[in-house]
Amino acid sequence: MNIIITGGNGFLGSNIVRKLISHKHQVLVLSKNSNNLTDILNKINYISTDLSNSHQLETQIDTFTPDVLIHCAWKGGNNYNDVNSLSQYDNIEQGIGLIDMLSRLPKKTKFIGFGSFAEYGLLKTPALETDNEQPINHYGLSKYALKNCSKLLCDRHNIEWGWVRPCYVYGPNDVSTRLIPTVINKLLKNEKVELDNCDKTIDYIFVDDFVNFIYSLVIGNIDGVYNLCSGQQYKLKDIVLEIGSLMVKTNNIRFDEPSVRVLTLPIICGNNDKIKKQSSITQLNDLSIGLQKTINFYKQKI
Repeated sequence: MNIIITGGNGFLGSNIVRKLISHKHQVLVLSKNSNNLTDILNKINYISTDLSNSHQLETQIDTFTPDVLIHCAWKGGNNYNDVNSLSQYDNIEQGIGLIDMLSRLPKKTKFIGFGSFAEYGLLKTPALETDNEQPINHYGLSKYALKNCSKLLCDRHNIEWGWVRPCYVYGPNDVSTRLIPTVINKLLKNEKVELDNCDKTIDYIFVDDFVNFIYSLVIGNIDGVYNLCSGQQYKLKDIVLEIGSLMVKTNNIRFDEPSVRVLTLPIICGNNDKIKKQSSITQLNDLSIGLQKTINFYKQKI
């Protein structure tokens, strides 16, 4: 199959690219840079672009004749400083431009767009794909808007459409500023790790499991929205302590005292029955195993 992936240099994108080429697919990566792909650039097609004008790419994409387009590029992302930036809405036009371009190709292309659990808003129970979306920031609202626009356009042009919502994904080569790589790297340097009370309940899925779910949608049928998560609930504090235990450095970790106020904290977790049923993937990496693989990766980088 010929597969285009936007944002293919990012943490999730680069892992998807490696999965695709391992199965002998032809891959065209559209991304601003390729620093995470240097070792496989000779095995892929690569165009340096920020997608600000997708129509400039139309000739190259038409020549590539894609079977699938995986759209995971997103300008701004979900960093704390960016989630309420109005620039999040620039991504909607870019996504629409890609689908409009696909609609003019002689061969119909499957579209897989990347959404976010931020579309659900505040959760008190694990999210189901059928839950009403109630985003509370510009990041979640812009993802939700592109979901609806892309569905409308794909239906109009008879393009097979799917929308995946990753929860927290972790693993080797994650963004260095995120919690798990930050904790691991500090402990490897024998530094102290000082955190808040870490009492959120969240879902973490190992990147290999996430990629396997994506690949099942690439090669199979796709039906609407999918939560891509482990289906488990973890206290953030327990995850950090598990890292400390695996590295035998729990004494380096300190948490703030819990608030004296009794709060009902939102959870960031999901139900993954839909993707498990469709993919026939039921066995995922245990959290301890995934964390150990991640720790081993960062040990090798020292």
